[in-house]
Amino acid sequence: MSRSEILGKIKAGKHEMEMIDDVASKDPVNFIVDDPSGDLYTEFKTRIAANMAKVVESSAKNLVKDLNKIIADEGVKNLIYPNGELPYDIAKIQIENKFKYDKPIEEFKPNIFDYDISIIDAFCGVSSHGVCGVASSVNQPRLMSLTPKVCVMLLRKEDIVKSISAGLHKAKERNGGRLPTNVIYISGPSRTADIELVTVIGVHGSQIAYVVIY
Repeated sequence: MSRSEILGKIKAGKHEMEMIDDVASKDPVNFIVDDPSGDLYTEFKTRIAANMAKVVESSAKNLVKDLNKIIADEGVKNLIYPNGELPYDIAKIQIENKFKYDKPIEEFKPNIFDYDISIIDAFCGVSSHGVCGVASSVNQPRLMSLTPKVCVMLLRKEDIVKSISAGLHKAKERNGGRLPTNVIYISGPSRTADIELVTVIGVHGSQIAYVVIY
């Protein structure tokens, strides 16, 4: 039976449901209850904190200072960071070891879990869900948010949007008008409740997640 025949039967049966074509024309974010603040920035901070991420309100001027404080607070020693333009001076980051991800993983695979903190770029923050959008690329591979114990996501204030769909448009803007080959939305530290419905942190990713808004 064709799609048109199926839809015809549904319409003829007068089912009290929205048709597929009608639903597709609506932005799903309209079905999400807004934060009482009515402000995207406040809504984003509230919701990503509820998702167990640690929020640091910073600025371009204070970025290095705030990153160094996170490093000191967490007691980490080995940093892995993207191979690309950074919004901070890597030379001023105070940590024992720094590793730029600028070589094939095969060349340092035995040491991949030695890096206990990563600093990565988020292309957007979604206020409706409290998540950060992160694009995987040659310069910032997916494992940078998976293997370190601490993952720090850098987010510009102007990149906070209302919906996931608006976030994808941000990703296209940052990628020459095309979607990146891999996009993930990170809400906070990795967790699962598959075993006896008990939440366990850090099962398949970072145990601690920061979002630094600047």
